[in-house]
Amino acid sequence: MLIKSNKTVAVAMSGGVDSSVSAIILKNRGYSVIGVSMHLISGNVASGALKTCCSIDDIISAKRVCVKLGIPHFVINLENEFKTAVIDRFVLEYLGGKTPNPCILCNCVMKFDLLLKRAKELGAKFLATGHYARITKNTSGLYFLLKSKDLTKDQSYVLYDLSQENLKSIIFPVGNMNKRQTRQIASDAGFAEISGKKDSVEICFIPNKDYAGFIKKQSSELPDISNGCLKKGFIKNLKGEIIGEHNGIFNYTVGQRKRLGISSKNPLYVVKISAENNEIFAGNLEDCLSDALTVKNFNFINPGDKNILHEMKTTAKIRYSSPDYKCSAFVSEGGSVKIKFDEKVKFITPGQSIVVYSGIKVIGGGIIE
Repeated sequence: MLIKSNKTVAVAMSGGVDSSVSAIILKNRGYSVIGVSMHLISGNVASGALKTCCSIDDIISAKRVCVKLGIPHFVINLENEFKTAVIDRFVLEYLGGKTPNPCILCNCVMKFDLLLKRAKELGAKFLATGHYARITKNTSGLYFLLKSKDLTKDQSYVLYDLSQENLKSIIFPVGNMNKRQTRQIASDAGFAEISGKKDSVEICFIPNKDYAGFIKKQSSELPDISNGCLKKGFIKNLKGEIIGEHNGIFNYTVGQRKRLGISSKNPLYVVKISAENNEIFAGNLEDCLSDALTVKNFNFINPGDKNILHEMKTTAKIRYSSPDYKCSAFVSEGGSVKIKFDEKVKFITPGQSIVVYSGIKVIGGGIIE
């Protein structure tokens, strides 16, 4: 079934309030709306999960919304792609001593690449999602990604990898609202069961928040994974002296304080993880502070910003929940982006993403080495 119209928009339906309200808003604006849901997780992966954003129950909930709105609904199976691009990479990063953010990969690869392509195959010109972020365009035709109007719900951090090509085909209908307004629209439209639905905040494919158990199970299914990645090893202080033993580096992340199993006068934190030597280095809080970092593969949403980055007043987030830290940024001769914070910040974590802003505008970002 192909739907051809310049005003046709596919809405990524998760079964939650934000995507449902996005469909309601676009239908009220006169768009020809179709709902699309991604089937990402098979029963054996999702088994035991307390809550996901892409479960069978969520897909059924999305279908009910579409039926009530009188719009078609398609379920697109991207399970194999999700396992390769998101789950396997998540596991490999943890085994490599890093702490990845799979939601960023899911957004960039699954939603705004694969799902966008499938939506266009269905005849849609645009893909809409329930993200709290905004897109604007200037008179020269350049697109800009902005923080949402409600900064407490802003999700621009997970969207930093978008390109100009992506942005021209994307709509964020709830980006100018706060959550209370979104829930009210759902309630007024007769979707009481959706309006009160809680936000999904956990990683969708981790059963019962058991990261270690999940990584162990999945690693056994990956080729070329050495069992050494899962073995015990030494915890050392920053002088290189052995002070304890860890039970597999995938159980730890930079900044971690609990479950180190080491007696000390002062609290000890994970400062660094060496996957090559299967070692963890621990120190005090001061050892977890840094005022600079480098990003090799930095994505500029507007490529022209690369040339004027050093002139901008910038802030940066070093993880989804972090505050905006004041900083300066510039492109080095080798093409990497160097970030210098005005003050030292704690727990800069390899594998997480850093996103740079100029006011409410997203300049871009990349993965912390």
